[in-house]
Amino acid sequence: MGISSCSPPKSAKNCFNQSAAATAQQMLVVVVRKDLWKERQKTHLNYLKNLFNKPIKNYNSREKFAFNYYNKIIPFTYFDFLGLFGYIKYITFWCIGLFRPIYRQARHSDMRIVAHKSAALAAQTFMLAMADEGYDTCPMEGIDTLRIKKMLNLPYQSEINMVISCGIRLPEGIYGERFRIPFDKVYKAW
Repeated sequence: MGISSCSPPKSAKNCFNQSAAATAQQMLVVVVRKDLWKERQKTHLNYLKNLFNKPIKNYNSREKFAFNYYNKIIPFTYFDFLGLFGYIKYITFWCIGLFRPIYRQARHSDMRIVAHKSAALAAQTFMLAMADEGYDTCPMEGIDTLRIKKMLNLPYQSEINMVISCGIRLPEGIYGERFRIPFDKVYKAW
C-alpha cells in the first residue's frame, strides 16, 4: 500500500467534480501495491532480525511464529502462477476446512480483496487521525482510477483504493446532514 498526494483542482475533475473534491485543500490517493509483496516481506524479515538481535535458532516460540509468518506463510499465500496455484491452494484449503478452521482467501481475486481491505483500514486510521487534529476528510470511490494513475505516474500493477479529500470543512463541500443506516440493520450479535 502507498499514499500519494495530488492537487485538488487537477484531481477534482478525475473525481467527477464531487463537492468534497472541488473544495478540498488537499487530496490523498490510497494506492494498493500487491506487486511489492516480496520487497515488503524482506523488509519485515530484516526488521524482525534486527528486533530480536540473535541467531534464528535462539528465537523463542513467539519470535519463531512471527519470523515464520513472513518467511513461510506470506510467500505461500501471495505466490501464484497465472492464477493456477491460487486455485490449487483454494481447493486444498477448502478440503482442510471440512475438518478444521483455516484461512481460505487463496486465489488471486481473494488476495486482491485482502490488499484493498488492508489499504482501507490504513485510510480509516488516517481519517481518524486527521479528525483528531481538527481536520475533515471525505473518502471517495466515485473516481476515474485510470486517469488518476496516469496523473500520478503510477505503475500498471498499482490499484487505486480511494481518494480522500482533506482540509477544513466548507459549507459548499457538504450536500446535506450526515445519514446513517439504522444500527439494527447493519449489526447482528452472535
